Amino acid sequence: MKKTVGHVLRYLLITVTAVVMAAATYIFVIPNDFAPSGISGICVMIQYKLGISIGYLNLIANIPLCILAFCMGYRNFAVKSYLFCVVFSVSYIVMQKLDPVFLQYDSKGQDTILPVMIAGVISGLATALCFEAGGSQCGTDIASKILSEKKPEFNFFWISFALNSMVAFSSLFVYAKVTDGVLELNYKPVALCIIYCLSDSLLADIIERNGREAAEIVVITPYPELVISEINKKTHHTSTMLDGTGTYSGENKKVLIFIVNKFQVPHVKRAIKKIPDTFSFVSTVNETIGWFDSRRVRNKKKTGPKAAD
Repeated sequence: MKKTVGHVLRYLLITVTAVVMAAATYIFVIPNDFAPSGISGICVMIQYKLGISIGYLNLIANIPLCILAFCMGYRNFAVKSYLFCVVFSVSYIVMQKLDPVFLQYDSKGQDTILPVMIAGVISGLATALCFEAGGSQCGTDIASKILSEKKPEFNFFWISFALNSMVAFSSLFVYAKVTDGVLELNYKPVALCIIYCLSDSLLADIIERNGREAAEIVVITPYPELVISEINKKTHHTSTMLDGTGTYSGENKKVLIFIVNKFQVPHVKRAIKKIPDTFSFVSTVNETIGWFDSRRVRNKKKTGPKAAD
């Protein structure tokens, strides 16, 4: 039941995120004549030139990419990504039909960097949420996902930034004008696209990295029960206990290892300072893997090892 609820919540998160991104595109991107990142940016440029709705273009353009990801074995990722694509496209088409112009942030060329940064931040948040839910915003995110899986040393979000920068370069010519037979290049949309991509990639990378990081606290103490009690009250985390011997004093002590949220470290430090003859150090954990099920431990204590199998 819990697993089913988790799946439903992930699909719901992707759906809501897609609606928000469609609204951000309509409100902040379209009125200010610049292309955002990825396939969406290409669709925006085509709409600018030919008047074909982004909604239809985005829906069609992402089909081959999602099929490719699906055939390469990334099935859940492909399905969730195309769910985002469908919801985004439908939401944008609905907004385009209703055309609530009063919602749009038209900078009129004066403070264009503001709506660009707002849209980029929203996109970065959407990228991180979709990635956490096991999907993406489609387009170049799919290519980035496949490349980062094949080449783990490459960062997913910065691959996206590199690919999206190509869209920025293309916008140099899309938004150019021809005056008296002379081509006048417009560098402003290029700069805006890069700012958008940078805001997107930077925020997504920060959110994703912070979501994985934790803190390891190693405590050396002759009073393990007191330390465990104090830290458990502050963080609701337990520990792994090892035997230790001080090489200077020869005294037997306990070594406790706690993995806690990095924002809980100040609470732990205050708790440890109250306990005499106790020493600790803190280090950053880049990522925690696995899941601690307290119910299995309780059952094991009550009925023995067979209850945990």
